[in-house]
Amino acid sequence: MRLGTKLTLYLSLIIILVLAGYGYLDILSRRDILLRKMKAEVRSTGRTLEISLEKILLPGEIGHVQGLIKAMSEEQRNLGIIIYYPVGNRIFRSPSLEKGFEPYLDLIKRSMQEGRPQEEFMTYNQVPVFSYSFPLQDSSGKNIGGVSILQNTSFMEKEIEKAKSSIFITIVMLIGGTVALVLWGARKWVTRPISKLMDGTKQLAEGHLDHQIDLRRGDELSELAQAFNQMAVDLEKARKRIIGEAEAKLELERSLRQSEKLATIGQLASELAHEIGTPLNIIYGRTDLILRKLEDKEELQKNLDIILHQTERITRIIQQLLGFVRKKKPEHAPMNTGTLLETTLDLLDHQIQKQQVRVVKDWEDNLPPVIGDPDQLQQVFLNLILNAIQSMPQGGRLGLSVSSKRISKEGLKQEARPYIEIAVQDTGMGMEREVRQKIFTPFFTTKGTGTGLGLMVSEGIVRDHEGWIEVESEVGKGSVFKVYLPSAPKEVKNERNQPENPGGR
Repeated sequence: MRLGTKLTLYLSLIIILVLAGYGYLDILSRRDILLRKMKAEVRSTGRTLEISLEKILLPGEIGHVQGLIKAMSEEQRNLGIIIYYPVGNRIFRSPSLEKGFEPYLDLIKRSMQEGRPQEEFMTYNQVPVFSYSFPLQDSSGKNIGGVSILQNTSFMEKEIEKAKSSIFITIVMLIGGTVALVLWGARKWVTRPISKLMDGTKQLAEGHLDHQIDLRRGDELSELAQAFNQMAVDLEKARKRIIGEAEAKLELERSLRQSEKLATIGQLASELAHEIGTPLNIIYGRTDLILRKLEDKEELQKNLDIILHQTERITRIIQQLLGFVRKKKPEHAPMNTGTLLETTLDLLDHQIQKQQVRVVKDWEDNLPPVIGDPDQLQQVFLNLILNAIQSMPQGGRLGLSVSSKRISKEGLKQEARPYIEIAVQDTGMGMEREVRQKIFTPFFTTKGTGTGLGLMVSEGIVRDHEGWIEVESEVGKGSVFKVYLPSAPKEVKNERNQPENPGGR
C-alpha cells in the first residue's frame, strides 16, 4: 500500500472518529436540551394546575376539576393527568387513563408525604412517559391532594431521531469533503513527489546517473530530491573515477603479465637458440652436399627435402615464439584445451628432451570446449609445465591430463556445474607446506633466477576465467597443479577438432 493511501486512510479514520464523536456528543446535548425543555413545560403545566386547583376548596367547585383536566389533556404531548384528593378518596383522571394508573397514585402519595415534587421516567401501556407529581396545599400549607402529569416522551424521541438524521447527513458530507481534500492533498504533496523519487531511484539503479529529480516546493521532500540529485552527481564522478582506476589496473595487469611472459621467453632463449641452430647446421651441411653433387639427382632431391623440412621446423618454432611473445588484447573464444597443451609442449620440446623427461598425456574423448583467451591460458600452462620440468633436473615423468567434472566450488552459493580439469603432475623434488602456502605470493620464488611472478600471474589469469588452481605436493614425491576452468555449453563447438588421445611422449 502506498504511503499517500496510508496517510489518507489514517487521517480519514481520525476525522471520522472526531466527527462521529462530535455527532454523538451533539446528540447527547440535544437530548439533554429537549429533556430540560420538556421538564420545564411539564413543570409550567404543573404550576398552572397547582394554582388553579389550590383555589378549588369548596365541594361545589370540584366539578370544575374535570373540565380543567379535559382542557389540559387536549395538549398532544400530555398523555394524561391524575388528581387525587385524600378527603373522600376522590380520583380525577383523563379519559385516556382508564386503567393501570395505580403506580402514579403512589407517586402522588409519596410527593404528599415528602412535601416535594417527584419526577420519574416510566411507561404506561408500553408508552414511554415522564411523570411529574406534586402535592396540593391550602393557604395554611396543609396537603389537600396531589397531581401527576404524564408527559408522552415519544415526541422528544422523534425530535431526537430527526436530529440524528440531520447530524448524520452533515457528518457524512463533512467526512466526504474532508477525505476528498485529504486525498487530493496527499496525492499532490506526498504521492506524486514520492513517485518522482521512486522513479529517480529506479533510473539510478539502471545506471542513468545523469537523471535529475525536479521538486521545488521548499519542503522536506524537496530537500530529499536535492540530496538525491547531488548523490547522483557524486556517483557519476565516482563511477568515472572507478572506471579509470579499473582501466589503469587492467593495463597494469596486462603489462605485468607481458613482462612475466618476456621473462619466461628469456629463460627459453638459449634453449631455443640451440633448437634453431641444429636445423640451421643441417641446412648448411645439406647445401654444401648439393653443391658437390649437382649431377646426382636422387641425392639432390633427398637433400632438398631435408632442407625444406628443417626450414619449416625453424619457421614453426619462430611463429610459436612470436605468437606467444606478441602483446595482444584479451579475447574470449571457444578453444580446445588439449590442442593448447600440445602447442605449449612444442615450445618446450627441447627442454623436455634435454632433461630426459617422459611426457604422459591423457585426456578424455569429446571434451567440451573452454571459453577463454588462448594466449593467456597458454601462458598459464607454459608456466606450470616449465616449473614441472625444472623441478626434475635428473629427469622424470611429466603427467598431463584433461577431464570433465561437475564440481560445486566450496564457498560459492551455487549448484554443481561442469568444469574442465587440467592436471600437470611431476615426479620432482616437491614442496614443503610452508613453501606451498606462499607460491602464489608476488615475488616469492625458490629459483635463483626466477621473478616470483609466474604463479601469481597464472592464478590471476585463471581467476579471470572464473576458475581456480589447486596444488598438492609432497617433498621427494613431486607436485600436481590442477587448473579448473568452466566448460562451455554443449552447443558451443571447439575452435579446433578434439585431438586423439596421444598416449606417451
